[in-house]
Amino acid sequence: MKWITARRRHPLAGYVVVIVALAFLGVGYAFISPTSNHAVADTVAAEQGEVDIANGKQIYTQSCMSCHGEDGKGRTKEETGSAVAWGPSLEGVGAAAVDFYVRTGRMPSADPNVQMPRRPQVYSDQEIADLAAYVESAFGGGPGIPYDVPGDAPQRGEFGSDAEYEAALAEYEKNYAAYVGGGDVETGMRLYLTNCAHCHSWSGAGGALTDGRWAPELDEASPRDIYEAMIVGPGAMPVFNDDTISPEDKQALISFVKNLQDEPNAGGPFSLDRVGQVAEGFIGWTIGISLIVACAIWITAKQRAHD
Repeated sequence: MKWITARRRHPLAGYVVVIVALAFLGVGYAFISPTSNHAVADTVAAEQGEVDIANGKQIYTQSCMSCHGEDGKGRTKEETGSAVAWGPSLEGVGAAAVDFYVRTGRMPSADPNVQMPRRPQVYSDQEIADLAAYVESAFGGGPGIPYDVPGDAPQRGEFGSDAEYEAALAEYEKNYAAYVGGGDVETGMRLYLTNCAHCHSWSGAGGALTDGRWAPELDEASPRDIYEAMIVGPGAMPVFNDDTISPEDKQALISFVKNLQDEPNAGGPFSLDRVGQVAEGFIGWTIGISLIVACAIWITAKQRAHD
């Protein structure tokens, strides 16, 4: 008791008690605050358009076979004799996986040992569809390409005239608005905060993971990119298959992400890149409490000097 009594008389004892109490308050609130419900539901396969499987096989032979093998079972570093020329098995991955990796420019990869960032796609949309169809037919099917979900906007170079381009762009914008506008944004918010925000951040700005990997930002991702990522599970991302999130809930999640990106950043010069309410609140709380404690110590010290 004498030890406690002596410490209570220390000049900084009061500040220590305040800091400890505030810390317990913050931790307690984190434990009792409500969490979003994890959604569970069903999915459907997307319809495939016209494809040339023979052309897909030719593309695979030229650009993919050296790493993934002629039989699609993958090749190891020992088999290829190179540390940067190996690849995993493609058995059962499905057309959606091929479409996602190739259309976002992550494949072909120059070095499979590192995570590839998003890049301009190497092949045309038709060539990617041909390649995906060949992989699916030759090595077994997985999730199909969700053609009913809008992909990237059409580019002028893909059309022979301005009139064709403008007509295609108008059709794309119509379908995009219908898809994004048809989702339940509130449901999407709950799904995103429960399943995605801890890696991609509250604002979709991405974040660091382990082993030098990262969750990419979602700014450039089209609705189809996000949909395919959910059913494929690239890298460290889990697969949100038909038994986890239904197509309707996926649409709701995508609608939330796209609406979130359209929101103006009202944070001013101290927006912290919209890293999220929890992170921003914690930073604000830490700075605020530090300033209050510093001012209290300074006022107390000044008062003692006058005494």
